[in-house]
Amino acid sequence: MYDQPNARDLLHAVWKHLEENVMPALTHDRTLYFQTLIAANLVGVVERELQYGAIHLKAQWNRLNAMQDVDLPQPGEWEEATEALKIRNRELCYDIRAGRYDDQFFKEVLYEHLLASTMEQLQVANPAHLQRLAQEDAY
Repeated sequence: MYDQPNARDLLHAVWKHLEENVMPALTHDRTLYFQTLIAANLVGVVERELQYGAIHLKAQWNRLNAMQDVDLPQPGEWEEATEALKIRNRELCYDIRAGRYDDQFFKEVLYEHLLASTMEQLQVANPAHLQRLAQEDAY
């Protein structure tokens, strides 16, 4: 569709430049160093959102379908699909408050869904923390 480099490649290049060239030059200005560190982290988050967003959206959509015993098709357009997922998650919250997941079996299904969703969010927002959690679980 687009020529190379793609958006992920461009973001990765910006992130590497900030991390390898800009940040070392800012050690004398702690405030600017910290602000640049935040900017580099944000670029990394956006890069990972582009990498995993569609995969995670589909996985969450499919888990909700299984939990709710429905076969709703996922909208094809990204904005429409993310908005539909927000609505479905809002409905899930209402169902939880209404006690629809109080049964032990449904609690376990809900727990697995929420755990998977949290892991997916950490994979994007803070993969280093996710890796530390996995190492802790290994012990």
